[in-house]
Amino acid sequence: MRRLILTMGLCLAAPALAEDWQALSGAEITEALAERKLTYENGAVQIFRESGATTYSVGSGLSEGRWRVEGDEYCSNWPPAAIWSCYALERDVETGRLRFAGATGDMTVGSYSDE
Repeated sequence: MRRLILTMGLCLAAPALAEDWQALSGAEITEALAERKLTYENGAVQIFRESGATTYSVGSGLSEGRWRVEGDEYCSNWPPAAIWSCYALERDVETGRLRFAGATGDMTVGSYSDE
């Protein structure tokens, strides 16, 4: 019985160990995003141009915005709004997925889809 409990405990712990997120620095954010395309868990696709232009498409909808790096954060602006929103950017060291983490706890995960 003790072996069964130990095995079950290891199985339950495994998913938590499967994700090891590493915070990216400003230079690493630029390198991770410039001229790349991400597909998000909701099926949306975002393209990041080196010029700072970005497009986000989901279904038949398309939005055009701007992105930049401020310190160690990814920031974006989606007109007609004038406000820039900034997020920490983290990489899953095992899978390469990227996670955008907002100050309020909101998170969005994307995977490269340009390779």
